[in-house]
Amino acid sequence: MTSRKLGLGLDTGGTYTDAAVIDMSTFEVLVKAKSPTTYHDLSIGILGAIDGVLATKSFDPADIQFVGLSTTLATNSILTGKGGKVGHIGIGWTPHQDYSSGADIDAYIKGGHGVWAQQMDPLDTEALETAIEEMKDKVDSFVVSAHFSVYNPDHERTAAKMIKERTGMPVVLGHHLSSQLGVPERSVTAVLNARLLPIISDFLDSVERSLNERRISATILVFKGDGTLMNLKMARERPVETILSGPAASLMGAKILCKEENSIMVDIGGTSTDIAFLDDGFPRISKDGATVGRWRTRVKAIDIWTVGLGGDSHVVSDQRGNFKIGPERVVPLSVAASKYPSIKTKMTETSETNYYMVIDKGTSRLAERERAIYDFVKKNPVCTLEEVRVGVPDVYTYRDIVKRLKDRGYLQMTGLTATDFMHALGLFSSFDTEAANIGVTFMANWANMPVDEFIESFQGEMVTRVGEEVMRKIVLDESGEMPDAPGFNYLLRATVNGNKGSNMRMNLHLDRPLVGIGAPTHIYMPPLEDRMDIKVIIPKNHDVGNAVGAVCSQISETVTVQVFPNMDNLFFVLGPFGSPVTYSHVEQAISSAKRQAEEYVRNRAYEAGAENIRVRSDVHENKFYGGVNVEGEQVAWVDIVARATGDPRIKERPVD
Repeated sequence: MTSRKLGLGLDTGGTYTDAAVIDMSTFEVLVKAKSPTTYHDLSIGILGAIDGVLATKSFDPADIQFVGLSTTLATNSILTGKGGKVGHIGIGWTPHQDYSSGADIDAYIKGGHGVWAQQMDPLDTEALETAIEEMKDKVDSFVVSAHFSVYNPDHERTAAKMIKERTGMPVVLGHHLSSQLGVPERSVTAVLNARLLPIISDFLDSVERSLNERRISATILVFKGDGTLMNLKMARERPVETILSGPAASLMGAKILCKEENSIMVDIGGTSTDIAFLDDGFPRISKDGATVGRWRTRVKAIDIWTVGLGGDSHVVSDQRGNFKIGPERVVPLSVAASKYPSIKTKMTETSETNYYMVIDKGTSRLAERERAIYDFVKKNPVCTLEEVRVGVPDVYTYRDIVKRLKDRGYLQMTGLTATDFMHALGLFSSFDTEAANIGVTFMANWANMPVDEFIESFQGEMVTRVGEEVMRKIVLDESGEMPDAPGFNYLLRATVNGNKGSNMRMNLHLDRPLVGIGAPTHIYMPPLEDRMDIKVIIPKNHDVGNAVGAVCSQISETVTVQVFPNMDNLFFVLGPFGSPVTYSHVEQAISSAKRQAEEYVRNRAYEAGAENIRVRSDVHENKFYGGVNVEGEQVAWVDIVARATGDPRIKERPVD
């Protein structure tokens, strides 16, 4: 029997988890499914999507040779402060007063290296022993981050060996996760990685076990934030690299589905809109590393512009018909009514669209008054704020507490959304259209507008907002700043011809098309073709483009090695390989650096699960003009950037 080579792509988005089965020889999407994302346990939503594609019985599950997984778990865990306890040992540096590594316990000891990879101070092993003894019973893992360890990692390696010998606990080294300078950011990255170790491991165990139960015995690959893949082993060791994997998967899915090497990807989801650039088939990478919440990291990730603008963004209008869309995410009225039909009667009785529901989760961390309100809402779902006030009369600060519970993820609020407008227009029918019509009619009456005119006005504003955010991303990339002034914002809206009654019409030209990914893009993006005079592509299966990208990518590793001259006319090769080596000629140093860098990334790519590995290295000379008695340009330093790319290794299907 001839078998097909199939891939299963999985992506957990803010609202839905998507699954797509792809024929890997043609990149054709054979079947797709969606399931609500379950924040309290992401594996439930993932399994719902998997069962959705399996229910079609249109393929043999045994033909799935590998699974690509894009997950929001790392990002969400960092934002909510979840994870294991971490002890951080900094070597050879002292943080500034306001600095936080994010660890539960910090210790800073002598040691470290200098800019030429020379030892600044011997490693203080006595202080290290003291720190280990103090931390070992209070943490789940250790982080070691030494000054200039990307040039000389000896002290990090020595410290890790001592920690392993004395505790047997996991140890994360700063230079393993980034070859970039910046020890404070490397430390934050390593601490976040250590904190995520138990969370990602448990999650991957759950997914792996569930796939096996469904007869899917395949290689599981995890999508990284830079648009590439890694195997389970590396994902368990470097979970922090999955930051921003969702938007990266969408970008690579856009490339696969529309076959454009240069494009601007616009992914409109339930919670947000993500915008990113594809240059010559590669995602544009953030120069400074990914930032998540208040943590600035050295994680290599795509350069993404994210705004709270999606299908579930809260829509409010003033009495002149001016709309505010987002950034708050609410439960669409059409969705809420599918579970609680009584909300339709309540809307007609109360002229309200904002009702509260609980998210089932443990309440042990709630204060007494918080728990009282939570329990009331749980017994009285889709209740108004006034009903909370009357139902819990002893809590005088009920407004503040309801807001706090909502911000912390214990309560959800309903509201009018773009999803409701799409139901009212007959463009979507997945949920309760009657509830959507009630909400839209109520808001249209508030704005003193006919319902049809009100809907048309909202649709136009949503199109304007999408185009406006594309232009914000372009302006920020090319100017380096984003002014916030009425005149600038007016001109920005004018670029998408979104100012009502304006005498100004602007003609725009972009050097690449817009590619729409996400369920509502076929509604909100095509009008931008006329508005901005650009090409808009809405590819087939755009609604699961993120899941397609999660499985249709490659494994890749990159490292930057540097060659520096010193005062003695010798040349140092500095990189994360070990102690630096000096050479008498720059050509020898560059040749050695290329060889070491290429071997390093080849090994890393193999460890990440790659085969058919191709390696490329580029040499960039950084020069300056000499001073007195020195003619012409002189080499200041040389960057050697090596990149290894390969295809995912897959399990061989057993022969019957």
